[in-house]
Amino acid sequence: MVQLLKRLGFQERIKGSHHIFFRDGVAEILNLQPHSGKCKPYQVNQVRNVIINYRLAGKPMPRYEIIIYWSQADEAFIAEVPELSGCAADGKTYKEALANVEINIQEWIETAKELGRPIPAPRGRLAFA
Repeated sequence: MVQLLKRLGFQERIKGSHHIFFRDGVAEILNLQPHSGKCKPYQVNQVRNVIINYRLAGKPMPRYEIIIYWSQADEAFIAEVPELSGCAADGKTYKEALANVEINIQEWIETAKELGRPIPAPRGRLAFA
């Protein structure tokens, strides 16, 4: 999440465990406090809303298939993107899992670009119910 905000032009200020992000033209000041290396779900939602409301994402989200299911073991909804190896997220609600995986898709693609790895084109629906 930190890298995503930096790529979107946010400046970062660190105060203890808090990562505070701000950017010209964006009224919100985002305060992220990672827990076990991850942002809290409400923080992911805040960042997502800022990206959407200020149209910071640029290109539209690629149309990869996303599979969402309830995991009793994790006590959370799991969202997986079969076409992007290892791309998954969780959330306490269906919507939260979807919001989290949408951010992870963007980060997966950015990381693949940085590493010079191929990015598969979305193929649409892969599984049939």
